[in-house]
Amino acid sequence: MPRTRIHLTPAEAAARGLRCRTHLKAEHLMPGPGARPVGSVWQGRGAYYVYDPSDCVPWFWEPGPAQQRRQSIAAQARELIDSACLVLDTETTGVGPDDEVCEIAIVDAAGRPILDTLIRPSKPIPPEATSIHRITDEMVATAPSWPEVAVLFASIVAGRKVVAYNSAFDDRLLMQTHQRHGLPSPVLTTTCAMQMYAAWNGEWDKRRDGWRWMKLIDAATYCSAAEPGAHRALADARMTLGVLRYLQRCKSGRRPPRRTS
Repeated sequence: MPRTRIHLTPAEAAARGLRCRTHLKAEHLMPGPGARPVGSVWQGRGAYYVYDPSDCVPWFWEPGPAQQRRQSIAAQARELIDSACLVLDTETTGVGPDDEVCEIAIVDAAGRPILDTLIRPSKPIPPEATSIHRITDEMVATAPSWPEVAVLFASIVAGRKVVAYNSAFDDRLLMQTHQRHGLPSPVLTTTCAMQMYAAWNGEWDKRRDGWRWMKLIDAATYCSAAEPGAHRALADARMTLGVLRYLQRCKSGRRPPRRTS
């Protein structure tokens, strides 16, 4: 008994006016909601489905997962800027558990400085820290100590959304600085621009099992937001705001082409 044939030939499909997805797209059509293939065509080593054009609707494009992720980040950046967020950056005596802030800057969503001051720490600034941010003991000798700035800082950030690049580091060093002087640390509502940009950039770090973090200067350069004076608090706060503004502008979720010059 001969085996029943389950596939159409290309000529049979064409005679019935059936279309595969490639042909439908060329005609600006796509299967409608719930539309099912009416047959399959054998060609070479495999088969493809074909559809009745009467079951199809005008073709429309849907963003893929990467573009949807970028759209979500752009919406988050837009919400932060529309809510008049503040952007903060600190420079510190180091990165350890007993280090403290030696410079702080806060700008508003328009880029205007709200706070920009050196801080006189309770111990000398190590040379390795000075080699990064260029802040010396001589520069902070006449600067206010943290207790002289803490009340103003708390009043500025109270009830405000605060954005920082690597906010976990700034949060920790601010808390350590408050604790060193026996002061209560205000509760900050912070968002990390570094993590936002990492997710938008979309490079996967297998070692961390997460999106690859980028240095602020690298992200700002890509976003055309780099400024002179990197690793000083005001310049870094402004570059962080520039990255946030860039993400806000990319509302389509499409990655702009890289500049070649």
